[in-house]
Amino acid sequence: MPVVRTITLDPGDSTGWHYHPGRVDVVVLAGTLTRTLHDGRVEVSQAGDCLVEHAGPLHVHVGHNHGTVPVVLVARYEAPAGRPLAVPVPVPGWSRSGAGHRAD
Repeated sequence: MPVVRTITLDPGDSTGWHYHPGRVDVVVLAGTLTRTLHDGRVEVSQAGDCLVEHAGPLHVHVGHNHGTVPVVLVARYEAPAGRPLAVPVPVPGWSRSGAGHRAD
């Protein structure tokens, strides 16, 4: 059964590295969200943008608010029964440089 949540990230906040057991559809209502994805790509989404976070531990990611205003998101989770909406994971080794990009 889908779960809908409003999420606010204040300036400087982060979601922490995580993945979702089910697909998540997100609308950015305010601010600018910067996500680093499992493959090192960085995606920037602004108010009015929609994005999809795919399910599973192969799709770890982190979201940051590097701006000066709150980021407000509405997220629709396809949460499998008995599973959490998000699963925290350790920071990937390749991201520890702080650059946010994968160094292959």
